[in-house]
Amino acid sequence: MSTASLIAGMSSRRTASLKRQRKPPLPLRPLHRLWRRTIDEIEVRKIALPVRHLPSALEGVTACQISDFHVDRDEDLTRLGRAVELINRQQPALVFLTGDYFSGRETMRRYLSAFGRELRQLTPSVCTFAIPGNHDHWASFDDIARTLRSAGIEVLCNESRRVAVNGATLTIVGIDDLWTRRADPARAFRNVHPGDCTLVLAHNPDTALYTRHLEPGVMLCGHTHGGVVRLPYYGSPLKSILKLGKQFYAGLNRYRDFYIYTNRGLGTFWLRVRINCRPEVSHFRLTAQFPRPQPEKVRHLPRRPRLKSRGGQSV
Repeated sequence: MSTASLIAGMSSRRTASLKRQRKPPLPLRPLHRLWRRTIDEIEVRKIALPVRHLPSALEGVTACQISDFHVDRDEDLTRLGRAVELINRQQPALVFLTGDYFSGRETMRRYLSAFGRELRQLTPSVCTFAIPGNHDHWASFDDIARTLRSAGIEVLCNESRRVAVNGATLTIVGIDDLWTRRADPARAFRNVHPGDCTLVLAHNPDTALYTRHLEPGVMLCGHTHGGVVRLPYYGSPLKSILKLGKQFYAGLNRYRDFYIYTNRGLGTFWLRVRINCRPEVSHFRLTAQFPRPQPEKVRHLPRRPRLKSRGGQSV
């Protein structure tokens, strides 16, 4: 047997051995399947998205968002492919990608080409837009941006683009990442005219703190992974990483006079776990109708107990 054949045989046996080792013990396999479902079963969440100054011609236009892919393993790439299929089934006009495509440089280099091939399958009727997240700058966003553009995706870094939909104009504003100190909302809005209807992409929800004076129509974010763990009626028990507060970890929330939507993300980072916090494809229907504010609950103070004097009269 040649040396090359011997090495090849040893390599194949090592690979087979590793595959066998990856299988959990038989008693733990039901728990393992449950764990895999919590991090792999994608929820398509349908939301009426309130957009300030939305033209009537854009009422009901559909869009989809995915975020925080963290393509670091083969299963992450498979999950991304599944998300792309789910998005295409919704037949959206627009698709938005809001950052953290990989966790670091090593996995980016390994999966970058396959990542681009998956995203090339997106079929919105108008366009797909993407912005960077903090992990993308820690990897190499120049390489990621080239791959996104080669897949036909418009990349926005502190800039805006006008798109025509149903004969009306919607301005997409992409703000760079806040944590890596690249966010520049003023620069992103420099070509936005007063009265323009804007849909703002910003990886970190805290970007709203520095953007509110620019009157965004609505803001789409990611970054938080939904808080990873979500308890009924409470949300995430994890300490907030946001100045806005942990209520902005997931879903639709009002901030001042506009709304922020935070996507729960597709992938995991550091802790490969999700509890009641499935990966998400957000399916939006744009609307100019803002939800009615909920009336504040009136707190009734307990009545002061009536005391009796010595003479028997209440005081």
